[in-house]
Amino acid sequence: MTSAVAKTVRYSLIVIGLLIVTLLVVPFFIDVNSYKTQIEQSVEDATGRKLTIGKVSASLFPWIGVELDDVHLANREGFTKRDFISVQRLNVKLALLPLLSKNIEIKDFEVATPKIYLERHADGESNWGDLVAPGAVEPESSAASAPSSEVSAAPVALAALQAESLILSGGELIWVDGDAAPIVLSELNVALTDVQLDRPVAVKLSGKLSGNAFAMDATVGPLGDLNNIDPLKLPVQGEVVAERVELKGFKSLISGWPAELGSIDNASLGFSANIEQRPDGLRLGEGELVLNSLLNVKLGWKVDMAKAERLEVRRAALAINGKDILEVKGSVKQLTTTPSFQLRLDGHPLQRSWLAAFAPDLNTLYAGHPSPWKEVKFSTLLAGDAKQVEIRDMQLMLDQELVQISGAVVYAIPDIRLRIATRDLHMDPWLPQPRQESKASASQIKEGGSAAAAEKAPVEPDLRFLTPWRVTAKMQADNLYLRGMEMKNFNVSINGSNGLFNLNPLRFNLSGGTVTETASLNAATFPASWKESVHITDVKVGPLLKALADMDMLEGSLSMDTSLKATGLTQAGVKTLNGRGNVLMRDGKIKGFDIAGAIRKFTNPVAQTGARETDFSQLSGSFTVNDGVADNQDLFMASPLLRVTGSGTVDLVQKLLDYHVKPRVVGSLVGQGDTSPVRRGLTVPLHITGPFAAPSVKPEISASTLIDNAPALLNKGKVGGTLGKILGGGDAPASPSAPADQAAPPSESPEKKLLKGLGGAFGF
Repeated sequence: MTSAVAKTVRYSLIVIGLLIVTLLVVPFFIDVNSYKTQIEQSVEDATGRKLTIGKVSASLFPWIGVELDDVHLANREGFTKRDFISVQRLNVKLALLPLLSKNIEIKDFEVATPKIYLERHADGESNWGDLVAPGAVEPESSAASAPSSEVSAAPVALAALQAESLILSGGELIWVDGDAAPIVLSELNVALTDVQLDRPVAVKLSGKLSGNAFAMDATVGPLGDLNNIDPLKLPVQGEVVAERVELKGFKSLISGWPAELGSIDNASLGFSANIEQRPDGLRLGEGELVLNSLLNVKLGWKVDMAKAERLEVRRAALAINGKDILEVKGSVKQLTTTPSFQLRLDGHPLQRSWLAAFAPDLNTLYAGHPSPWKEVKFSTLLAGDAKQVEIRDMQLMLDQELVQISGAVVYAIPDIRLRIATRDLHMDPWLPQPRQESKASASQIKEGGSAAAAEKAPVEPDLRFLTPWRVTAKMQADNLYLRGMEMKNFNVSINGSNGLFNLNPLRFNLSGGTVTETASLNAATFPASWKESVHITDVKVGPLLKALADMDMLEGSLSMDTSLKATGLTQAGVKTLNGRGNVLMRDGKIKGFDIAGAIRKFTNPVAQTGARETDFSQLSGSFTVNDGVADNQDLFMASPLLRVTGSGTVDLVQKLLDYHVKPRVVGSLVGQGDTSPVRRGLTVPLHITGPFAAPSVKPEISASTLIDNAPALLNKGKVGGTLGKILGGGDAPASPSAPADQAAPPSESPEKKLLKGLGGAFGF
């Protein structure tokens, strides 16, 4: 028995020795290059492209090895005359004995200087399209019906895959898409060392993307059983770094590059990331992306995925020019089906002066503002999915004044629903106020221009993009401050759809009274048209006019109802303004017009003047507006001294007044700068004309005026009264130049004096 075993071992060693000798000797007697032409022809027959192989080498022991040198596959006809694929050297060495057990053990796998050239024309044709046979991919049904032994054959053969090294060095990939600049992946090096299924594999990758270096250093595995490998649970740990990637090589792929970032030719990206995937499915990522351009933008993050369908954002931070802007925390769920998210956003304080450094328009918008806003900050919780986002408790700080916002936005429509609440909010610092130019530039004046021509006319906004929008918004404020007005209990509701937006209603308390307004805006047409109705009750009018029109002409308690409509939202649209309204004012005064003083001057030219204002107990009237011109025919004003009626027009387009006022004295002028005890019935019509900024007020004196006022001007029916003084009556003081002993001229009858006065008035 022992002798038989010894003989078996001895003969076996002899056979193995002979086999080894044969494997070493055979490559020297078999010319593998004799197969080169056959291989080249077979490839050309299959692809229609010429294949050339410089040299083929083979070995059979201690490993099976094949080495191909200087391999070239031609490009497709109609494309650039260069190689589609070229490889300087391809060297594969497999261990022989493991193959007997259907195991693959790779001693070396080396690809040296491979180059791939991918090209696509503007019509979509590519230089690889002819290599992809239509229907090459089998339908799922046929794949499913394949015998299980065939499906699992490859994994079984790779069940004990191992290799000392898998190396690709000096690789290059060129991508040319139409007329765009080529994208080049060069100096590509990939190295896998000590490849095993039961322990981690070291992976190193480096290269240059359009001249920009990048690198990856990682470990992958252990891979385990290849029949049951799950990529989502495959252990991975590594780092990816690209310190500087210049974007000018990719500008054909980047659309909408913001002008605020400067030229894309001077921009670059820096990227670094640590990645970890654990066997239990926990994936961690931490990294930083830096954009270097006219602005320096940095985005850092730390995320993990404890479950495949849930991404936890532990921290994401945005910084610009070294200043922290925003931090985000939260989660994203159902990544592969119907994603949803819940994120907390916390903004850092942003100063207007800092923002203006890279948004110069801010300086222009507030150049003429005496006290513009200084700082803004916000924080909010956002929750949503692919269809909408909910705004949950947004805290907006406007110069330390808190505004709370909640609501939702549906993306596709869009559909906006908002609720806004605040206690105290000063709006004036946030209203743009550019610097007003007082005169035209020197060049414009030299060219014959004017200051008015130098100012650009406001551009009518086109709001038709709002037509598909839906809006439901409500705002309330305890105190809202605007242009010197303090609006208390401010409430407004806005609803809109199909281009029609309704403000219904707007309510607030103002200066001791209330204001209610309803309005609508039709944005579906160009220019947009609008309608509004305003109801004002017992509002002190002085602050209101100052705020709305910068006018300081009236004081008093105002009640008013108006209904107006127009087309256009700029000053040019005033010419389309139409509507009506009525006004009632009580216990007020008209500033700039001293009606009593005008009467005093008429009755006594040397009378002293008082304050340029007229008190009244009531002022009322109604008006209509036609094409920007307001017409009033029933003005009535009552005061302790006067009753005033009036009529006329106010041209809102040209900003001109043409108004006739008829004040009638109903009391005594004594104590009003006149010594006459009674002027009852005296009427002195006034004509107010000219621009709003500098109106002219003149008495309308005519023959009928004097006749109508004769009874009031006669002092107790005695000739020589006030009318006599005006017309040269007997009570007029003697001329200082007349001799003392000169006889007085004969007296004239009152009728003659009146006719004489009237003649002087009419010039005859």
